[in-house]
Amino acid sequence: MIQTEAIDIAGWLADEKFANAYPEGARPKRVVVSPADTGLEFIRPDWRYMFKLSSDRAAEQFWAEIIAYEIGELLGVSVPPAYAAFDSEREQCGALIEWFYKEGSTGFFSAGNFFNNLIQDFDRDKGRQHNLETAVRFNSTAVGGDHLYCIWEMLLFDTVIGNTDRHQDNWGHLLAVIKNPERVFKETRNRFRVEWGFAPWFDNGTSLGYQIPPNKFTQWRSDAYDRYIIRGQHHMRYSERNLTQIGHIASMRLAFNLAKNDAEMAVVVFRLRKKLEEFDLAGLTKVLDRCTSMNGMPDGGKFSAKRAEFVYRLTRRRIEIALDALYGKH
Repeated sequence: MIQTEAIDIAGWLADEKFANAYPEGARPKRVVVSPADTGLEFIRPDWRYMFKLSSDRAAEQFWAEIIAYEIGELLGVSVPPAYAAFDSEREQCGALIEWFYKEGSTGFFSAGNFFNNLIQDFDRDKGRQHNLETAVRFNSTAVGGDHLYCIWEMLLFDTVIGNTDRHQDNWGHLLAVIKNPERVFKETRNRFRVEWGFAPWFDNGTSLGYQIPPNKFTQWRSDAYDRYIIRGQHHMRYSERNLTQIGHIASMRLAFNLAKNDAEMAVVVFRLRKKLEEFDLAGLTKVLDRCTSMNGMPDGGKFSAKRAEFVYRLTRRRIEIALDALYGKH
């Protein structure tokens, strides 16, 4: 079911556990619990959601969370669902983001915990030693399997949306405790096992050119788009020895160069290229049209047609440049 009408969360209860966990700040947010029956197929009943507002300086920022989720869907990348919502009692508009795990059966373990354990004097606040080399190393042990591709998928997704805030606590792992079959228990005497996997790529609001005001982007020519895209950076650095932040496009070029002498990376690059080559730009147009025409959204929270056009042009060009870099052309 596709959302066509904004959700009023005025009657939703606050989550007691997180009532004071998110104080007012640059991006006010609070955690609420959905009713048992919302009448909406895409809203999980009795489930935790984060209601996230825009920063004071960028009224349309919360739409970046919603559009980033839709772009994730078009890319085939796991992102927590995010919906257009408002609180009629508090007169607030924001993104309603589905909690991506259920406590008791699954736990979330942020990547910052790994970095803190592996790097002496790790700067947990700013994450200045947050780096790709260490991330690949610890995930090869913790997750194994498709870990390398998953890390590069995260970098690809952030390159496409222009996310600059994927810091060490904005990604991580889900841990599930699974009961072993009786046969395994008899052989190992272990009643349970822990399974590790990557969490969906969450917290995507610092993206999609949210901070650029209309009086600027409406004046941009093609070269202005390119300069802006090339300047974009991941939060992540290269390695402990090279703490330069990796540029969005530079990360795709790095993947291409690594693939020259690494068979596993060659497969990763092939898969990344395929995602970009198959990206449905017509689908993105439909997403943006739905956002601009969202029924029920109060005037202060509407998504403008001008910004929709900007987001489309920016995303299309990011994909073109990123794909060139993955082929060694940029």
